[in-house]
Amino acid sequence: MPLATSLAIFQSCNITGVPKSTRCAILRDMAKVRKAERRPPLNKTHKLKHQDWAKKYLKTDFSKVLWTDEMRVSLDGPDGWARGWIGKGQRAPVRLRRQQGGGGVLVWAGIIKDELVGPFRVEDGVKLNSQSYCHFLEDTFFKQWYRKKSVSFKKNMIFMQDNAPSHASKYSTAWLARKGIKEEKLMTWPPCSPDLNPTENLWSIIKCEIYKEGKQYTSLNSVWEAVVAAARNVDGEQIKTLTESMDGRLLSVLAKKGGYIGR
Repeated sequence: MPLATSLAIFQSCNITGVPKSTRCAILRDMAKVRKAERRPPLNKTHKLKHQDWAKKYLKTDFSKVLWTDEMRVSLDGPDGWARGWIGKGQRAPVRLRRQQGGGGVLVWAGIIKDELVGPFRVEDGVKLNSQSYCHFLEDTFFKQWYRKKSVSFKKNMIFMQDNAPSHASKYSTAWLARKGIKEEKLMTWPPCSPDLNPTENLWSIIKCEIYKEGKQYTSLNSVWEAVVAAARNVDGEQIKTLTESMDGRLLSVLAKKGGYIGR
């Protein structure tokens, strides 16, 4: 009975009248509380596209790939609440209660080999469509990082982005092509595949840091400053571990015939 309550488990065994504290104490010796895993829905077509993608890039030098992604950070954390152990006699800390989590900040970053690109903040109130996405990349990625790279680096770099409408549109694709990022330099991306992007793991590292001990923030600037500070603490070895995981991810996709590989 995965994800069943302690009451339901005991009732299935025809055991009644046991206090919740006792039920939980007994169950801790043989089980633990877990959340259900969240996975994108994959149909047969998705799985085949994952396999085709894995076969296409199996021999790729992933140290040349720039993996990019966006994430939104809110004032109150990913789910707006926090829990954890506290000592006996201690009171649980008070958390601010706000509607809609108080808003959030959209952040873009990339990783390549052992280097972090960004993070860069999307201007508050801007909805990323094709035009605003390209304008954002011009002002941040291209002007602040890419233009400083050597000609040989630019020649060999492969740019990865997911299939968000603002990324995959004809407008954005044509705009990137004018920047020299086209054909084999622009990685194709299979549908429903966040598990294949190592930048997702970078976000997990950053979120664990900025929201540790149930921390909340009082302004969008303060949560952005926390993201920047956490990103600075991510060292090159951590990033290299993420980017070097790609060979294993591709092999896992092929072994599972295109199925979701998890993290």
